[in-house]
Amino acid sequence: MNLILISTLICILEYIVPILITYLTTHLYAKKQVEVELRKKYVEMKQEMAGISMVDEFSKYAKLQRKSNSLESQLNQIDKWRLSKRKKARFMMTYGFRIISGILIMILLYMYNNEPVVRLPKDSLWPINYFLSWPTTQEDSISLFMWFIIMRIALFKCNQISV
Repeated sequence: MNLILISTLICILEYIVPILITYLTTHLYAKKQVEVELRKKYVEMKQEMAGISMVDEFSKYAKLQRKSNSLESQLNQIDKWRLSKRKKARFMMTYGFRIISGILIMILLYMYNNEPVVRLPKDSLWPINYFLSWPTTQEDSISLFMWFIIMRIALFKCNQISV
């Protein structure tokens, strides 16, 4: 019974953990207060530039234009840095979890190679009982290997339906 719970949980976590990682990295790498203040300052500067006549006060307008351009480039650099860090963290966490999950699956498959996950009454799986019990030698059972395949297919189809 524990084997079926552990293997099912591993398969379910492979679909849930990337969602949690996305949520976590989005909040970890959210806009900081400094960036929000710079953005406010940039918007105020653009509004001030809109109120100034470019022909009448060219020097003042040009000065604001240069400040606005430098502030815009600074904000773009901050955005690029934040997004690249978030993408890198998401990538590392997601594939780190997948590697750990894969290693755990391999260990379980090695340790419980001949153990059935589910035993069913005689002839309940008649046409495909040998296929589902492979690599175990017990008839009318589902092996751990086949259980992982069944769970992956079922979760993939559920994911397709929900999207």
